[in-house]
Amino acid sequence: MKMGFLLLVAASVVAYGQDAASMAAMQAAQTANDQAMQAAQIANQQAMQAAQTANEQAMQASQMAAQDTGPVIGFASRPTFSVPPGKVPPGTTVRLKSSTRHCVIYYTSDGWTPTINSTRYTGPIHIDQSMHLQAIAVAPGYERSLLAAADYTMAGQPPAMPQAAVMTDGVLRAGTPLRLVTSSDVSSRTAQVGDEVYLRLDEDVKAGDEVALPKGSVVEATVSAVDRSAHAGEPGDVSFEVHALKVNGVTVPLRGGETLEGLDKVNSVRHFIFIPVVGASALFIRGQDAEIKPGMTLTASVAADTPLRP
Repeated sequence: MKMGFLLLVAASVVAYGQDAASMAAMQAAQTANDQAMQAAQIANQQAMQAAQTANEQAMQASQMAAQDTGPVIGFASRPTFSVPPGKVPPGTTVRLKSSTRHCVIYYTSDGWTPTINSTRYTGPIHIDQSMHLQAIAVAPGYERSLLAAADYTMAGQPPAMPQAAVMTDGVLRAGTPLRLVTSSDVSSRTAQVGDEVYLRLDEDVKAGDEVALPKGSVVEATVSAVDRSAHAGEPGDVSFEVHALKVNGVTVPLRGGETLEGLDKVNSVRHFIFIPVVGASALFIRGQDAEIKPGMTLTASVAADTPLRP
């Protein structure tokens, strides 16, 4: 009887030891699995960070190449338009070109001066409404070209349709474009970096049936760069950045901005500089200052998802 009891106790001890060893093995396996998953997550994050860094470096290199860091040998050739400005029929096709080799052309059609962040010219531009077309050429080893501009008008053009409201589900999503309009004068002759630029929202933004951000709401923007007009026909220019829209306790961060450049008078200088007597005085011809007027429209994008109810 005593022997049987001892055997039973021994068997229980062995079984307990086996269970404990099994549990320890399972815990060790779980720990190893957790460590492996954590290591994989860290490696994945490091790979994503490395890829993001490489992408940012590639973009920075591309921008530096576009702006060129080598010696400057002159201005890129001013772009030309295949169709003379004036009245044109609907569907007119305009092609842009510059005689400078390896140049890239950027253009706008909304009255603002193009920069390297504007639309890149990749093919014919179809004129289906009146527009003010402007273009610049950028090439390695050259300063940016002088500004080229052409106004195209269309007889019998139907009136513009009323601007529809921006509809949301109560959240204004990042990337949503918002139409803005200037409401004050800004001149490159007097503006300074940091000056406020007065803009207003040019459309209602709704959350369901409710107008959450009414048309006319004030938008914060400041001058980011300015150059006065200079002698030898060099024009003035002014740039501004859009920051935010604040209405009834709601702050909508915005991303955007525009540049405006006055008309250059370089051709006038070149024409007169070779004429005796008046040639020297041509060097004192100043370019035109940039003048932002009320009523000029532009588009900014929402920088982050924003609930429209505070």
